[in-house]
Amino acid sequence: MSELDVQNTAFMQAVSFVNHTNRNIFLTGKAGTGKTTFLKYIRQHSYKKMAVAAPTGVAAMNAGGTTLHALFWLPFGLYIEDYELAWNDDDNHIYNRRRLFGKVKLTKQRRALLQEIDLLVIDEVSMLRADTLDAIDAILKNVRRDARPFGGTQVLFIGDMYQLPPVVKDREREIMGQYYPSPFFFDAKVLREYPPVLLELKKIYRQSEQTFINILNDIRNNCCTLQQLDLLNGYYKHDFMPPADEAYITLTSHNHRADTINKRELDTLVGKTVALKAKVSNDFPETLYPAEMELALKIGAQVMFIRNDSGDERRYYNGKIGHVKHIDSAGDNLIVAFKDGSDSVEVKREEWENIRYNYDKSQDKIEEVVLGTFAQFPLRLAWAITIHKSQGLTFDRAIIDAGASFAAGQVYVALSRLRTLDGLVLHSRISPHSIRTDQQVIRFSNNAVPEDDVIALLEASQRNYIGHLLLQAFRWDRVVETSAMLRTDLAARNVADQEEAMKFLQVVCLACETLLEVANKFRNELHRLLNQQDHVDYPRIHERTSKAAAWFLPKIDEQLIKTMEHHINVWAIKKRTKKYVVELNSLLVDFKRKREQLRQCSTITEALAKGGALQEIMVSAAGLSAIAIAPAELPDTPAARRTTKGETKRISFELFKSGQSIDEISTERGLTRGTIIGHLIDFIGRGVEPTQLMAASKLEAIHEALRKNPDKSSSAIRSILNNNVEYYEIRIAQASIIH
Repeated sequence: MSELDVQNTAFMQAVSFVNHTNRNIFLTGKAGTGKTTFLKYIRQHSYKKMAVAAPTGVAAMNAGGTTLHALFWLPFGLYIEDYELAWNDDDNHIYNRRRLFGKVKLTKQRRALLQEIDLLVIDEVSMLRADTLDAIDAILKNVRRDARPFGGTQVLFIGDMYQLPPVVKDREREIMGQYYPSPFFFDAKVLREYPPVLLELKKIYRQSEQTFINILNDIRNNCCTLQQLDLLNGYYKHDFMPPADEAYITLTSHNHRADTINKRELDTLVGKTVALKAKVSNDFPETLYPAEMELALKIGAQVMFIRNDSGDERRYYNGKIGHVKHIDSAGDNLIVAFKDGSDSVEVKREEWENIRYNYDKSQDKIEEVVLGTFAQFPLRLAWAITIHKSQGLTFDRAIIDAGASFAAGQVYVALSRLRTLDGLVLHSRISPHSIRTDQQVIRFSNNAVPEDDVIALLEASQRNYIGHLLLQAFRWDRVVETSAMLRTDLAARNVADQEEAMKFLQVVCLACETLLEVANKFRNELHRLLNQQDHVDYPRIHERTSKAAAWFLPKIDEQLIKTMEHHINVWAIKKRTKKYVVELNSLLVDFKRKREQLRQCSTITEALAKGGALQEIMVSAAGLSAIAIAPAELPDTPAARRTTKGETKRISFELFKSGQSIDEISTERGLTRGTIIGHLIDFIGRGVEPTQLMAASKLEAIHEALRKNPDKSSSAIRSILNNNVEYYEIRIAQASIIH
């Protein structure tokens, strides 16, 4: 499934659960049901502040996110919350709560990020360990000051529990078994009292042969019959040699076996081996490499694509097998041909990004910051591959070496890679014991919400979510905490007129605490109104919410916003106040965001009182959790201008308007050429023409690519254009379309 299927009811209901409720969700489905497409869709169509992560580096690269260990700064080892440590070599790999927080280094920026994540997406969750999830829960509760599961963060788990299981080292297994029924994520302590809503995608896009689908289903459910096993073993051909005109790949359990087969087959080819090196820039750890650092190929080598075609033509997909037809002398282009009669494909290096997440407070959004890139041909040798690396791939033909070395569950993973039984060859027979599925997985997977109950559960969850957003809008504790921290920090600084500034912040803190006290009383009342047993009285909720907003808004304006703006204007012209003014502006953003939330509350409760369509109300409610404050809404002072991006950009713009070239501006300001171009991009449509920054021919080419591929990332657009454009040129083209 590569395109959205709007007729897939389960898919669209799952989207609503993620976007319009705060329920934790486990989205599962058999191989080929569209889980990867779902993740891509949510990334593109969710208003929530989101971070995407996975248990392993390769899974994180495939998901377009980061690893859980990188996101939460987790140490590697076993987490047991209340474990009594002996503090010796026997338990130096075990972390209790105290040792965990001694290892986790949470900077101010990282704390801000974790406090603001609305939606945490964890992909390939079958590999996530229960203790790792409990460690994440402990960190989020601590950082967010919230005792709810994951500190109130919504978590979307995506995966198939019948795929690869978590890795538990021998020295961890015995101790973990004393605290957890199993290593699977669903046995985490945080989920025992509040399990996620289990939604299953059932429409299969990979296989269409019903007999094969039935066999795979029965293997999953531990009810494969002897007749089905006999049918599978009918494909046993121990001495099978693939015909020259058909591409087969061998699925095996261990890396060394796959490497041996690939090397042996490569060595049998005549001609010179060409080593194609990846291009790595900046921070891209080896553990995250999505492809070979040095890809050894020959003409005729059987290869497999490890990415879908990023262009419109969809010439290849992740797992399609072909053979190398041509390698250019510079090693920058090669041609792959296919035995199925489809057209040959010219292949260039594609780029993967190592990212981290940052929270942009003024825009109230989570941004992806690229730390480094890895550019390599999206290919690997494909005479053989391990089961682990085949997860998520689709093959037309495969040789499965399902010997005794296959772990439980791996036979299902291997078989489910195939489109049809006709493409199957077994090098060893499948025995009954090799297709056993863990009973705990089966029990958990049987807890999916019945189809008939989904709509009612969704509507109830949506109404609860609206109530949650209304309650959050009147929550003042974080604002109180921020203002108090600013006052505490100021006491230790050398700031001009410090005593006067301290008196001002004391007044602000008292005003915030007063608003907190009143807000908490109203939140208690609102909570009671929202949780009436028989009937929720929305007209009454609207009446009380409107009156509450009418009480709060003038006080926010007069006691906080106006006084803060005046204070900033006065202190901005003083010396030794640069950092102080920046922090004041940050607090001012909090005040303005709170004001906007309260304004929107009345609109939402009015719609509820009038019985408006729930889906339309959900769209309005979405605005409560993501409110941007434009720079123009903050005080325009000399000191503030010295510290904001907006002013440094304007200086570059003024120099450009005066006739200076980009290189001249770069030299005068001591900034890089790329930085100056970035400044000028902000003024496209406001005094800068895109053709002043790049060639018109390139601009038109990028415009065309963007029109045809509106949802593609910059790296995908660059790949479509054969890497003949720079990223800043794509940004210029995007800005010219917007303006």
